[in-house]
Amino acid sequence: MVWLNADQVAERLGVARRTALGMMEQMQYVVISGTSKRRIRVSEDELNAWMMKRSVGRANAEIRCTGTKAKLKRR
Repeated sequence: MVWLNADQVAERLGVARRTALGMMEQMQYVVISGTSKRRIRVSEDELNAWMMKRSVGRANAEIRCTGTKAKLKRR
């Protein structure tokens, strides 16, 4: 089993480290050590499962355009 830290999660998702830490809090994580400065890790399987759960239904989402057709032509 591969354990990922916040920097590795951030790199895989293409987000900042702080954003990755917030996302990791939503997953099932493990605290490696420390009480005041927690070092949390998530498994690679947990990250993949979290991404699949978050992506369900978005692939077929309808793209809506706002504005009139005249405005869209000017864009």
